Amino acid sequence: MKHPNSVTLLHENNFGYIAKCNCCTEIKVSLGNIILSLTEQEFRDFDTFFDKIRIDFEKDKKNKDGQNNRRYYIKTYFNELILSFSYQELSETIELLNFSNIMLSVNKQMETNED
Repeated sequence: MKHPNSVTLLHENNFGYIAKCNCCTEIKVSLGNIILSLTEQEFRDFDTFFDKIRIDFEKDKKNKDGQNNRRYYIKTYFNELILSFSYQELSETIELLNFSNIMLSVNKQMETNED
């Protein structure tokens, strides 16, 4: 981000945050110890990439003791970027994406209404 102090936080949880730069269209995605700087289109593509994962993830239930020790390895379309998530991390990543998309849509609608 060109101006790290001029960002709008779209959503934050225990695993990370997603923020949009106020001076450009760059979106910062922080997941654990990974930070991605994406254009809005790249962010939309990244979110779309998670559509199938969301469907499969909803089907994947926790074990009887409430724990799921499975690791989820996600090969993205970014240059050799492979993400590794625990059940909780993937759950929180999906939450970040879902709420951030809602906020981006609301912000776009508000900008359209102002014009």
